Amino acid sequence: MANKKRHKSTLARSEKVKALTALHYEAGNQAKCYKAVWRRWIEPEFGICYRTYLNMLGLDPDTERSPDKTPSLFDDL
Repeated sequence: MANKKRHKSTLARSEKVKALTALHYEAGNQAKCYKAVWRRWIEPEFGICYRTYLNMLGLDPDTERSPDKTPSLFDDL
């Protein structure tokens, strides 16, 4: 999945989601689990489903922003 190109806005939103999660998530506390954080903070602000939220937590912007050279019509001539 690292080969999939992501938009800059998606990566920026992912960073905001991770920051909110870092503020409110607490391991071992069911009242502050990922589902509760999504329900209370993420879903009202970003309007994304739980599955998308979990996918965004797994994004690594450093590997996603690797500068890929776009192919040209004149390559390999």
